[in-house]
Amino acid sequence: MPQSGTGLPPMRTTLEYPYTRTTGPVMGGFLTGVRDGLLLGGRIGERVLCPPLEYDPDTGMPADLDPVEVGPGGAVSSWTWVREPTEAHPFQHPFAFALVVPDGATSGFLHAVDAGSPERMSTGMRVTARFREQRSGTVTDFWFVPEEDGVRPAPPVEGGDPVTLTELPISLTYVEPYHPHRVRFLNGLLEGVITGQRSPVTGKVHVPGRGYDHLERTLMTEEHDVAVADRGTVSSFTEITPVRYHGQKETEPYIRASILLDGSDSPITGVDIRTIPLSEFRVGLRLQAVWKPAAERDIGAFDNRSTGGWEGVIERWEPTGEPDADTRALEEHAF
Repeated sequence: MPQSGTGLPPMRTTLEYPYTRTTGPVMGGFLTGVRDGLLLGGRIGERVLCPPLEYDPDTGMPADLDPVEVGPGGAVSSWTWVREPTEAHPFQHPFAFALVVPDGATSGFLHAVDAGSPERMSTGMRVTARFREQRSGTVTDFWFVPEEDGVRPAPPVEGGDPVTLTELPISLTYVEPYHPHRVRFLNGLLEGVITGQRSPVTGKVHVPGRGYDHLERTLMTEEHDVAVADRGTVSSFTEITPVRYHGQKETEPYIRASILLDGSDSPITGVDIRTIPLSEFRVGLRLQAVWKPAAERDIGAFDNRSTGGWEGVIERWEPTGEPDADTRALEEHAF
């Protein structure tokens, strides 16, 4: 991301969380087999389905697992080439998704084939499963390669209970351009300036600006931009005690505050304070921003809507030593 200039690349945001579900006896048996280096199908009548199903696809009646070892070889019945993999794909280089019918099965399933180039892919080609050395019992524990690349026995995995739970990350990545008023605000931060917008109706200054006065429903453009001070008063705060969750990086309690900057009529929010003890922190405390060096400022945590991300441009906030502000005047700015 550029550190100067007027243009910013589109904002890229990824929402991700882990999806955990019980596997049940049928799919759990299949995944346990994968963990142990085997491909298992399920016999239903005269057919062997791989992966096995919990029901008869013809009648919809429940089906118990009648395991049949299939593969590790198989044939490709159809395929498509992935030229530009994403982070969610099993490989970060081009590969194929193919419908593979394992030997001994009567149905196929979609999986990855690491063939190296599309010229090596063809309908009817022979492939073989290749297993990871470390396996936990997920469909990403194996993939397929052209059979000519050689069959490799699955490395053994020591012990392990049957796979009864599986966890997969669910993610959504979206890209959107920054709004013009947001571009000006973010470029100001890169230059060490905090920019707000003054409402042409009320005269109040909002930081960050939204491109409109949300109370008066009035548009605000570049002519309404104003610079505010990088010092202000704590209007509200809370102590954050981190809890464990997927992707959590915080381990120690810290303060999240709202600060009413001098020259502004709305506080900035989502300001994390880590260098001032909780016992010394209070509403009305006067603070001064200590900026990061220009080359180290990062606006990547800001998007078009939220006001968090200040830690990317400001190293810390320090008490100014001034007398506390009157807390009664801050009541309407509590967030």
